[in-house]
Amino acid sequence: MATAALSRDSLVFLDKNDLKIVHVNPAAEKQFAAARTVLRTGTEIKQFLAYLAKNGEFSDGDPVGAVRQALGAISSGTRADLPGVRLEKTLFSWHCDVGPGETIALVLRDSGKAQELARALADHKIFIQHLIDVLPIPVYLKNLDGVITRCNAVFAELFGHAVGDVIGKKLIEIAPDSLAKTISAHEKPLLIAEGQVRDEISFVLDDEERSALFAVSSLKGPSGSIAGTIGSLVDVTSLKKAQAEVAEAAQRLTGLLESAPVGVGISSRETGVFRFFNSTFAKMLDIKDEKEPTDSILLSERYRKQSLQDMDMIGELHDVEIRLRRPNMAEAKWLKTSLEPLSFEGEDTVLWWTSDITKQKHAARELQNKANNDELTGLANRARFMQKLDQCETVLRGTNTPASIFILDLDGFKNLNDTKGHAAGDWLLTETSKRLKRAGRRAEEVARLGGDEFTMLFINKGGAREMGEIADAILRELSQPFLWKGEDCGVSASIGVSVFDGGNCDMSEQLRRADKAMYQAKSAGKAQYCLYTPDLEPELHQDD
Repeated sequence: MATAALSRDSLVFLDKNDLKIVHVNPAAEKQFAAARTVLRTGTEIKQFLAYLAKNGEFSDGDPVGAVRQALGAISSGTRADLPGVRLEKTLFSWHCDVGPGETIALVLRDSGKAQELARALADHKIFIQHLIDVLPIPVYLKNLDGVITRCNAVFAELFGHAVGDVIGKKLIEIAPDSLAKTISAHEKPLLIAEGQVRDEISFVLDDEERSALFAVSSLKGPSGSIAGTIGSLVDVTSLKKAQAEVAEAAQRLTGLLESAPVGVGISSRETGVFRFFNSTFAKMLDIKDEKEPTDSILLSERYRKQSLQDMDMIGELHDVEIRLRRPNMAEAKWLKTSLEPLSFEGEDTVLWWTSDITKQKHAARELQNKANNDELTGLANRARFMQKLDQCETVLRGTNTPASIFILDLDGFKNLNDTKGHAAGDWLLTETSKRLKRAGRRAEEVARLGGDEFTMLFINKGGAREMGEIADAILRELSQPFLWKGEDCGVSASIGVSVFDGGNCDMSEQLRRADKAMYQAKSAGKAQYCLYTPDLEPELHQDD
């Protein structure tokens, strides 16, 4: 890239596999400024060829054929001249060739400027030496006899010499024998036929094992025939050691992650396929035997997209709770997951930290149940029922929705406890709750207020007549004998009912009225229901 930046030719490097642009040098960016939208990194070369066909004039007059010929030559990845093209009054000659690394190079020359460059090079032969000198890697030029004709200071210093002491000598005179023989073996075929070689080589220098990336290619003379070779050596000894250390560290890290008590997974940002996961993660998600599992196990496509957006916005995403139920799982699991962006083996990935919080969820749910439900009967307790009344009062305010509250008290319960014991009493309360659920299945809530007192809330289930029918049904259900150890417990129930307009009421007052009606039912003989009316409290309703 450093050489390309200094070149006066327009240079474009393409990826050898997909023919996408990987680099455009400054000369090309300036020369083709009007075509910058199709001549930028990541763009396919087809778009630039289409631009030339539309805006330029090919030498053979057939733009379609010229583009097809150019694309075919470029795709071959070998040295080939491409059809000349005139663009904005400038005539370009161009060719493709093997580029550095896994690339194809396109060289476009303004014919007029190319002639100027040739004259400049002829007048300033020292330019080549200057060009070599600015390169930070060891570079040398050899003639056909293997004599070093040019090199930079970095190359000479590699072997402990000055540039003047190296030029005019053969490599065997200044470098270790093993290195000189290896380089000569690589260069030999390049002196017969044009080509290039790249290899990683090892040699001993100053009693130290060295590694280097070696590249050499045929060097042409003015006549176009092979005149020698040009090569470079990049010492990668430190890099190899660093790579070994990194590999060792990565192995240690993998071992730590494998033994971590939390699940760790790394998925591809683009495809979602897991690139790594430890055994804890595999066990949590039940993916041990799956081929290429993806993070869709954890998040649907919709929530995955939103989660990644949130992660990008704040840099990481913590404590995402996910309910997971896979086909082979006996019951659902609750997972707490954190997501972080990560670059893994050159790919954009997502790092997942996952822990199983199923037990905590069950424990929290159990605590919630104990806080809201009666432990003996499983019905709502007083706190939950009062909360329900507050909610209904808010929701129904301003409407014409009818509502009713029942309060039910067991007749003879104290005597049962005294004569047959608390076990019988607890059984009776549990059985009563079951019967209330059956008979009052249309109720919004069924609750145990405490002791042997129960309550029910009905919303929009009718007025006094309908509530009377429900109360009768409950009394019939509770009139069936309660048999404890084969003996009838002799228990009945008294019910107080308050029917009111749910949109304009005080729920606590209605609960009090239902309680008043229940005591009236007991006073009237028990085992019956009483509907609250103002007559029960004339002193409170004298103004009505």
